[in-house]
Amino acid sequence: MHLRFEARGVGSELELQPGTWTVGGAEDDGIRFPGLPPRLLELDLSPNRVWVGCTRALPVGRAVLGPGVRRWLLPGERVRLSREAQLWLEPPSEAPGTLALVRSLLEGGGAPISSAAPALVCVAGVDAGAVFLLAGPVTDVGRATACAVRLGDGAVSRRHLQLVLERRGHRVRDLGGRNRARCNGRWLRSGQLLADGDLLEVGRSLLHYRRGSTETERAAGQAPLSASGTGPPAPPAAASGDDAG
Repeated sequence: MHLRFEARGVGSELELQPGTWTVGGAEDDGIRFPGLPPRLLELDLSPNRVWVGCTRALPVGRAVLGPGVRRWLLPGERVRLSREAQLWLEPPSEAPGTLALVRSLLEGGGAPISSAAPALVCVAGVDAGAVFLLAGPVTDVGRATACAVRLGDGAVSRRHLQLVLERRGHRVRDLGGRNRARCNGRWLRSGQLLADGDLLEVGRSLLHYRRGSTETERAAGQAPLSASGTGPPAPPAAASGDDAG
């Protein structure tokens, strides 16, 4: 796994084998930087994914990761260890096209996060690791069976958010769930246009928005994908309660 580490303006490359690595200032930390608390960050590396957890709140991507929370680190997202140190996973050189995406889905490998198709990637929560493709013009997010992005998080409402596709990307509406949503750590403004890389906090789940290249695909005359999501299925929704509950 190829990561980059920068401290005091000096960058270095880290080629790490799959397994668990700790980052901190202690002598027994796998990645040591003097001045950091011991075991500040834990990296759990598999051949194709990096999971991170921390012992104190740290900025990861566009939101703050709380202590004890485990989340998926996506390519290009930076973990700010201190004012002087940060690390990140190198993004791929190019994004695979739609044919590669469909092939990956048919082979059961899940949707590649660097795909040209727009998607929501669950990076934290009970559905962490799931990739939901945004295939239609309107996409509902919630616990209800009818939601294209169906989450198993009990703190998520049956219909919590709605994403509407426009020429510039997706606009997101809060449907009035009991737990108000956040975007990049701030309260969500219903109707705001999402930017590539925005982080939506819904219940106890964190969703990373990938804008994709929908305009390019339409211009090329490629048919839209019919898949709405990949990853583990969510448990059945509650049998009673209104959409906001």
